[in-house]
Amino acid sequence: MTVPFQKHLIAALFLTVFALPAARSAEPAKAGAMPLHGSSMTSQTSRDMRASKLIGSDVRNAQDQNLGNIKDLIIDVTNDRVYYAILSFGGFLGLGDKLFAYPVSAFRQVGNEDKVILNIDEERLKKAPGFDSKEYPDFNAPKYRSEVDGYFGPDASVKPMKNQLLRRASDWLGKDINDRNGKDVGEVEDLVVNLGSGKIRYAIVEFDKSWSLNDKLLAVPMQALRYTSASKDLVWDIDKSRLDAKGAFDKNKWPDINDPKTMADIDRTLIVLVPVQSGSAASGAEMQDKKQK
Repeated sequence: MTVPFQKHLIAALFLTVFALPAARSAEPAKAGAMPLHGSSMTSQTSRDMRASKLIGSDVRNAQDQNLGNIKDLIIDVTNDRVYYAILSFGGFLGLGDKLFAYPVSAFRQVGNEDKVILNIDEERLKKAPGFDSKEYPDFNAPKYRSEVDGYFGPDASVKPMKNQLLRRASDWLGKDINDRNGKDVGEVEDLVVNLGSGKIRYAIVEFDKSWSLNDKLLAVPMQALRYTSASKDLVWDIDKSRLDAKGAFDKNKWPDINDPKTMADIDRTLIVLVPVQSGSAASGAEMQDKKQK
């Protein structure tokens, strides 16, 4: 690899990790759409949060009334995006066991708290397209997704991306990881997401003892994990020698993931670990999709 090419590669990796989402389209909502109003989160004001903490957390309205809770997140595992939060309002407003997918741009946070606010009035809650809690729709099929995006309008919806593969975040938590030879690597402990930017910032992996991290956790880029058509487990795509145990931490002693120094340290780790020569996550997802079809 030539030196100029290395410089271009490093620059591209920095853009991948640090790039902020593009400004939302100014296109007006189509007829019948219900565009969001009030304060939505931005990448400058929102916080990184653990998916495991978001799932099950309460959602409150602008008057600090408890609306319900987040049952799951719908994520694009090939493009590191968060599309929707799946909400349960329980018996609130007589909505029963119905679940609702809300675009992540509908939410905001308060200051430095991990409190999630949904600023929406009762009538809009009642009219939003929902689904039965016992039967999740196929989010990779356009039918239900188009209903949600049509209701909230183009400014709120997350635009489809190339090779997108939508999955429930809960299915990733605890998911096994193997190396290219099928041997155990570890499992996904958590995902760190940012609802403001709509990004999956990184995965947290608990490595097996053979990987010499002393049962500690390590932040890794999503690109380090890929699907194959031969296994339901994830495949680890990085050589063991590239891991740096200095960035690992105890399972019961998580660092403050919003502390500027911690964020900078993690970002440096992610850049080092981005795979540059192995098969891409996107190509692995395409193989998986073809198999399922």
